[in-house]
Amino acid sequence: MTTEVSDPPSENSCVPKTLILMRHAKSDWGDSSLSDHDRPLNRRGHRDAPEMAKWLTGLGVIPGRVLCSSALRTCQTIRLMQERWPVETDVMTMESLYLASPETLWRSATSNGGDHECVMVLAHNPGISQLTSMMADRSIEMPTAAIAVFQLNVDYWSELSIDTDTDLVHFMSPKQL
Repeated sequence: MTTEVSDPPSENSCVPKTLILMRHAKSDWGDSSLSDHDRPLNRRGHRDAPEMAKWLTGLGVIPGRVLCSSALRTCQTIRLMQERWPVETDVMTMESLYLASPETLWRSATSNGGDHECVMVLAHNPGISQLTSMMADRSIEMPTAAIAVFQLNVDYWSELSIDTDTDLVHFMSPKQL
């Protein structure tokens, strides 16, 4: 019996990209003296972030780079997730992603994806839900810690455009786990 094996990709071949969109885990509204930017995660957020990292690991989808809003709750979310991943992830903390529009979130991926096959954008509503809905071509609400995984029909992040063929391949929220 013979098994047909395809040749491994050559060094110069390209692999289609994966974009993960995530809303930060649940934050704490208890301290009214804190600015919105400085709100930490609450107990549920501390529980949900590692569980979502575990879910991604089970899929075999771990970002090489994370583009993360500079808000405390997004930074705490990614730190908790990194503790669950078997490999290191490059995190770029970006002030421009705090309460960003869908267009700004989109541009962040096209400009900062680098050589990574898989990139995560970790940000806030309403922008993250709006971008997810635009890419999925249907209305999708992103509750806290929700993740949408898209396959992109491009070889380079710089090729992303509004006309790029995108496929929503996975969607999960903590309540669905």
